[in-house]
Amino acid sequence: MGINKSIKQICLTAAFVVLGTVTAFAANAGQASGTNVNVRAEANTSANVLGKINEGTEYTVLDKAGDWFKISYNGETGFVFAEYFEMTKADANIDGSGVNLREKASTSSDSLGKFADGDAVTVTGQNDSWYRVSYQGGSAYVSKDYVSGDYVKYVPEIANEAAQELEATYGVVTAESGLRLRKEASTNSVVLTVLPYGTEVDVDRVGQEWIRVVTDGGQKGYVSAEFLSVRTGAKTTRSASSSKGAEVVAYGKQFIGTPYVWGGTNLKTGVDCSGFVYAVYKNFGITLNRSSAAMASNGVEVSKSNLQAGDLVFFNSGGDSGISHVGIYCGDGTYVHSTDGKAYGVTVTDLNSGYSANTYVTARRVLK
Repeated sequence: MGINKSIKQICLTAAFVVLGTVTAFAANAGQASGTNVNVRAEANTSANVLGKINEGTEYTVLDKAGDWFKISYNGETGFVFAEYFEMTKADANIDGSGVNLREKASTSSDSLGKFADGDAVTVTGQNDSWYRVSYQGGSAYVSKDYVSGDYVKYVPEIANEAAQELEATYGVVTAESGLRLRKEASTNSVVLTVLPYGTEVDVDRVGQEWIRVVTDGGQKGYVSAEFLSVRTGAKTTRSASSSKGAEVVAYGKQFIGTPYVWGGTNLKTGVDCSGFVYAVYKNFGITLNRSSAAMASNGVEVSKSNLQAGDLVFFNSGGDSGISHVGIYCGDGTYVHSTDGKAYGVTVTDLNSGYSANTYVTARRVLK
């Protein structure tokens, strides 16, 4: 028993020695988040430019004041606007004795050892509850509850192990008033833009409170997880800035006045409702089902509040529960269609008033 106890003591001592490799300070550092980022002599946009830096090269961070990082640059002191710079590592200390160093960001993960109060660590990333720290040439994790440092809040957001197993490929904005895209995972961070309701973005990293996304334009940032619906598979919508739907609408409107002809698909001599939609989309290399009811199975369903130009809109004009009419949404609450009603032929109608509003059933998106 004495020998076993001695062996255990040696192992425990070794564990604390191993954690000693975590405690070596590495100066706070960061890098540009883009290319040709200005380094200025003072913390304002009118100051002289000392030079330019690019992503991939680390610089020692000396301080942060407001929206500026103060860095060491070619033997001088320079300032970089925080929107274009991110911390890559930050010095920190352990608050508490017997704090676990975990293999993964989970309390159920194996403990690699325990820290003593005041031990130093180098933080390289964070998620909702954990800091990632440098450890033996790799990484390990410590609960945020036991780590303090002036710059740890600026290190990049990372995905935890559970999040990395998700197969989510995109997210849809669910906030009706729009969703702020921020540079960092914090409500105090710079707002890069506001993503409109229904916008789809690529999901890069997922956390419980924040999700890192990439827009169609390549802009990367963080959004609140509460207002982004994370989904798998291929995207169902196009960017709101896409001109494809507008092209479809413009083409279809060329034939306003073409008479209604039952079964017709000739955009110049006569079309019925589905024949009009069928012929317009055929011009863009998209083959749809021929009848309005069958056409409702093409593409993907989209809510009325999220309609975009080029979406197909369907109606129950026969008074029963079945779909019997179809048109192409133009934007601004109107749609172009071929009707045998009062207007007769290809025309543009208000979607949200009168007969159209009362008979509206659903919408489908066939453009990507």
